[in-house]
Amino acid sequence: MTRTAVLIIPAATLVAAILARGPTAAAVIVGLAVGAVAASVAWTLQRRRLTALADEINRWMALEEHQPVRVPTGAVWQPLAVALNVLGASYDRRGRRLRRARQRRVQLVDALPDPALLVDEDGYVLNANQAARRRFGIPEASSLTAAQALASAHVARAADEARDIGDRVDVDIELGGSEVSVAAVPVGDEVLLLLSDRGERRRVEAVRRDFVVNASHELKTPVAGIQALADALDVTVGRDPDRAGELVRRLGDETDRLAKLVHDLLDLRRLEEDSDTPGRAPVDLAALVRREGDRLRPVAGERDVAVTMDLPDRAVVTGDEDDLRLIVANLLDNAVGYNRPGGDVHVRLERSDGAWALHVRDSGIGVARHDLDRIFERFYRVDVARSRATGGTGLGLSIVRHAVERHGGSLHVDSVLGEGSEFTVVLPT
Repeated sequence: MTRTAVLIIPAATLVAAILARGPTAAAVIVGLAVGAVAASVAWTLQRRRLTALADEINRWMALEEHQPVRVPTGAVWQPLAVALNVLGASYDRRGRRLRRARQRRVQLVDALPDPALLVDEDGYVLNANQAARRRFGIPEASSLTAAQALASAHVARAADEARDIGDRVDVDIELGGSEVSVAAVPVGDEVLLLLSDRGERRRVEAVRRDFVVNASHELKTPVAGIQALADALDVTVGRDPDRAGELVRRLGDETDRLAKLVHDLLDLRRLEEDSDTPGRAPVDLAALVRREGDRLRPVAGERDVAVTMDLPDRAVVTGDEDDLRLIVANLLDNAVGYNRPGGDVHVRLERSDGAWALHVRDSGIGVARHDLDRIFERFYRVDVARSRATGGTGLGLSIVRHAVERHGGSLHVDSVLGEGSEFTVVLPT
């Protein structure tokens, strides 16, 4: 075991001993002391400069902003400082590029309509878009791993595998009681997780298939009628002018029906696919209702249906005039078309909690309770024969629903089978 002895000598005794040995010895000892102090000061300064260089390197490693290291001209560390400053500027440029690239990836994830997460090399969520936050309750500022955020180890394994092989990995898992397809796509050291609800996807595909089938059937009927009338007209045009005139009139009716169906399909497609807020402009709803009422009165008169209105001088709402016209026109057409001879249609506008409420009441055939939830579906008809006889396409109320929803309004129906219906649309001002 090593022992250390410490000799403590009073300063006065030490100075007296040095002076007793003569001035030369004293000068040498004092010089050594001064040199030691100078060396200590110099080393402290150099150590500070080395520490500054080390701190700068650490900042670069963390991709932080470069701060130039300043060393006096001629200092022993100056060449190293200059080289490190050049390297630091290069790291700055690289860091800015990396930050811009990451920001672009975050913006891309945010723009995706389906749930999506960007995961770093350690499995932590860098960014979850709005759809993912809403669907899985992930906080905007999160320190969760993907496995924690989605409560599924399968997702983390898919992300690791995609990163390891450098290619997309697809897995099907169950999240929150739903079947979800997960696509893990490597993006540099990160992984993009794309999630889609398989059940919802199947539902959408089924709706599209039904729409194609229904649209094909609805289009086939007037086309077949036009073809048959054209063939009959070809035979009778020279032999029976009166019969030919009747066929021409019926041909015009079928052509009008086909044109209305095509227009309704286009309107419905636009309303369903255009998720943007409709054009905003002041629209006098009262004036619009009057115009549509005037348009409909001749048709209503032919069917012995009286149309009455209770409207204010002005009722201004903010919205798209074409969409609002579709709402009013389809509600009035529906009220007259499903009415009975001697029946009536009453339209009124009234203020309702800062909004305007449009009421369209008819004394028609009414709707059974079990049909009320379905009358806004595409091509759904309560009375198929009556609808086709009056030129209905089965799309009018579906168009109304989508147009009202686009304007942030509400739609309600009260109906009694055999007595009539009342539709109420509330539109914000």
